[in-house]
Amino acid sequence: MLPVLRSHPKAVDRGLTVFIGLSTVVTTEGSEGLEWWLASLVALASLLVRHRNPAITFAAGAVASLLHLAMGNDLRPVDLVALVGLFSVAAWGSRRRSLALLAAGLLVAGLWSFYASEANSRTHPPTPPRIIIIDPLSPPADAEDNTQVQDWGGFAGIGLSLTVAWLAGLNTRQRRIRLSVLEQRAADLERERDTQAALAVAAERGRISRELHDVVAHALSVVVLQAQGAQAELERRPDRAREALDAIVGTGRTALGEIRRLLGALGQDTPDWEPRPGVERLPRLAADIRAAGTPVDFLVEGEPRPLPSTVDLSVYRIVQEALTNVLKHAGPDASVTIVMRYGPDTLEIEVTDDGIAAEAPPGSGHGLEGMRERVNLLGGTFDAGPRPERGFAVRATLPS
Repeated sequence: MLPVLRSHPKAVDRGLTVFIGLSTVVTTEGSEGLEWWLASLVALASLLVRHRNPAITFAAGAVASLLHLAMGNDLRPVDLVALVGLFSVAAWGSRRRSLALLAAGLLVAGLWSFYASEANSRTHPPTPPRIIIIDPLSPPADAEDNTQVQDWGGFAGIGLSLTVAWLAGLNTRQRRIRLSVLEQRAADLERERDTQAALAVAAERGRISRELHDVVAHALSVVVLQAQGAQAELERRPDRAREALDAIVGTGRTALGEIRRLLGALGQDTPDWEPRPGVERLPRLAADIRAAGTPVDFLVEGEPRPLPSTVDLSVYRIVQEALTNVLKHAGPDASVTIVMRYGPDTLEIEVTDDGIAAEAPPGSGHGLEGMRERVNLLGGTFDAGPRPERGFAVRATLPS
C-alpha cells in the first residue's frame, strides 16, 4: 500500500485536501465568517503543492491558523494544515529549513500564548451591586465570556503539536534515506554477483581452453607420429603398420572422450560420465609415447598417496604437455625420463629429454605458459629450460 502511495504523490495530496476539507465542513457550526472561510480555502489549496514546495503549505496553514486564533474561533481540522506542512518540510525538504520553520512556529506560538495569557488575566472593572432574580423555569444564562482570547491549549499544546509533527517528518526522512541506502547496497551486491559470475565463466572458459589445447595437441602429435610410422612400415612390415594404426585409433578415442567430457562441462553435450585423468593414467600416457617411437622411462620416488583432485589433474596435464613438446620439438632420436618425487608435503614432477631443443619451444602461449599458470594457481613453483648437456627439462613442485 505504501509503495503505491509514494508512487502517486499528487493523488495523495488531492485526497488529503478533500479529506481535511470535508472534515472541516462537517465539524463547522456555521458561525464562522467570510474571512474565516477565505483563510481556510487558502490553507486547503496549499496542500496541492505539498510535495513540490512544502514550505508554502506550512506558511499558508500557519497564517490561516493565526487568523482563526485572532478571530476567536475554536480549533478545526483545517488548522492541522500547518502541522502537515511542517511534517512535509522535515520529510522532504532540507533539515536546516525545517529547523528554521519549527523555530519560527514555536516563537509565534509562544508570543501568541503570552498575549492570550495577559489578555485573559486582566481584571475587569467591578460592576455595581444588583439584585439577581433566579427563575428556575428559565433556561440557564450563558456563562461563556466572549472577551476571552482563544489560545488552543497555550504554548504547551501548540508547541508540542509542532514538535511532534517535525519529529515525525524527520523520522520519515531518515527511514527513506535508510531504504535508499539499502536499495543501493542491494543493487551493488547484485552487480557484484553478476561480475563474479562473469569472472567465473571467463575463468572456466580459460581452464577448458587450456584443457582442450592439452588434449588436442597431445593427441594430434601422437597420431601424426604413428601415422608416419605406419606409412614407413606399410609395405615392409604390415604388422607394425597395423599396430601403429591401432595406436592411432586408441589415441583418437581417448582424445574424443576427454573432449566430450569438457564439452559436457560447458553444457554443449551430454556424454556418459568419464573420470578426469590423473596420476593413475600416467603409465598409459607413457606407453602411448613409447608406441609412437619415443623411448620413455617412468620413475616414482617416495611413497605414492592420493592427491587432491586439482593437483591430480594438473600433474597429468603438465606431464602430457611436456611429452607433447618432446614429440614436436626434441627430434626423432630423443628419449624421455619422467620422475615423480613424493615429499612430505609436496610432489615434484620432472620431465627431461635428450633431444635437440636448446631453448624454450615456440608456441601460442598455451604450452609452457599454460603449465606455469596451472602451477601458480596451486601455489607451487615451475621451471622450464634447456639442460646444460643436451635436451630440455620441465620441473614443477606442487603442494600435496
